[in-house]
Amino acid sequence: MSFIRDQFFRGLLLGALLLAAGALGATPTTHAKFAGTYASRSAEDAKPGPSMDVSLGLDGTATVTEDAGAGAVTHFGHWVETDNQVKVSFDAVEGKPAEPPMTLQSEHDGLRAITWNHTTWGKAQPPVLKSRSRVKQRLTNRRSAE
Repeated sequence: MSFIRDQFFRGLLLGALLLAAGALGATPTTHAKFAGTYASRSAEDAKPGPSMDVSLGLDGTATVTEDAGAGAVTHFGHWVETDNQVKVSFDAVEGKPAEPPMTLQSEHDGLRAITWNHTTWGKAQPPVLKSRSRVKQRLTNRRSAE
């Protein structure tokens, strides 16, 4: 009797492990690793030029404000992380089709766009995004040096 019960529980354990392994495979997930805010420049940086701000929520929501030179536009959507990249899929707005997805590649202390809407940006590449905590740290260090 205990032999049958042991095999039953081993089977349950093996099944649970296989399900967990499948869930952790190559499926896109939302991770705290990338959650946070990113900016192409600091709030005190008033020089003109392209800019982008990205906010990635722990719940998988995303807000992207981009200005390629024709005025700032904010898009809302959702994000997932796959293979050290963040893919942002945008929500459709008032009958308009959704913006094409944007893919961001992880870099040293931020993110760099590797796919984006070329209609918005033309031949320009979106600027590299730095983690806001790193931007604040650089500003603090710069002010200390002055």
